[in-house]
Amino acid sequence: MFASLYACVVIHLSLFPYSDWRHIGIGPFEFLFGPWIPVHQKVLWADIFINIGGYIPLGFLMLLGLNRRPRTFDKVLVLMMCAFVSLALESMQTFLPSRVPSKMDLATNTIGGALGVLAGIYVTAQHRIAPLLNRKIEHWLIQRAWIGMGLLSLWFLSILPPQNPTFSTGLWLGNLFEIPGPLQKSTPFGIPLEVLLTIETIAPTFINYCFLMCAWMIGLAQTQAGSPRTRLLIVLIALTLLIRLMDYLVLAPVSAWTYLGQRWFEANSLGLLIAFVVALSISMMQVLPHQMARIGLLHLLSGWLITLLLPGVYDPDLNNPGSGVLAIFRSLQEAGRWVSELWPILALTVLTFLSLPEQGFRR
Repeated sequence: MFASLYACVVIHLSLFPYSDWRHIGIGPFEFLFGPWIPVHQKVLWADIFINIGGYIPLGFLMLLGLNRRPRTFDKVLVLMMCAFVSLALESMQTFLPSRVPSKMDLATNTIGGALGVLAGIYVTAQHRIAPLLNRKIEHWLIQRAWIGMGLLSLWFLSILPPQNPTFSTGLWLGNLFEIPGPLQKSTPFGIPLEVLLTIETIAPTFINYCFLMCAWMIGLAQTQAGSPRTRLLIVLIALTLLIRLMDYLVLAPVSAWTYLGQRWFEANSLGLLIAFVVALSISMMQVLPHQMARIGLLHLLSGWLITLLLPGVYDPDLNNPGSGVLAIFRSLQEAGRWVSELWPILALTVLTFLSLPEQGFRR
């Protein structure tokens, strides 16, 4: 599952922005017979490292996805699959004006896949790291933990683009209903104006709290009662803050990080603090995994439904992707914006399933 999710990320980064497809009179594999470096381009070490580094996780996850100690055939097969994915994407770039296929990209991507395979071989070999990791996974996680981990990974992607409220997803729900405009005298669903203004004042804090609790409960719902839930929760919180602040870390100069971070915490501190205290309290209790999922489901429904009353959504301009690392980051933000629209529906389905006791699931 993780190999498939990461393959989707690789495909997105290789073909985004998917616009202005055209045929320029050459075949998709003509680049194989051209120069290693396309005309009007030069070798950039940053691009080489990005191409190699981008395919290392793909080869690693594909090898581990076989769920057995890899044989020689498995290693060759995974390496060929990485090369095939790169070849297919490079050939499709022939028809995209914003992309230039090259043999150098194909070679560096294949090298990255090979390095990922070597890393997978090391992890699955009879070293200390593999048995120790397996014992911790079996002791800490429930059998169906991979479902919730995939959902949590998508949530991390969905909060990558800036939006308002900060941790909200699925705000399209409010667009399904005809919300009266500012010049109209009526209010949504006939709610008194004073009540509506009060709700809209506290809605951002409440939504941030609900979605943070939902995501963190999804993570804790994959753990056994005897696992170090508090430490795992701290890791989840740190990842949440790091990913959400990536927008400042990548786009803003280093000298502005402290100021921007302080302003961001001032705007979001209340929802973060309440979610942190509640989640930390729950992590210290002997709560069963399916009960954690029910808590997350309750917060999901509460936060998602309150978005019906929000007047609008902050939708940043991501049409100027830039180049290099900035282009990759902008592409990931665009993918996160798409994922955020569908994530609540997927979370509703998965959390409903995880809310069932695992014994019943086994039967």
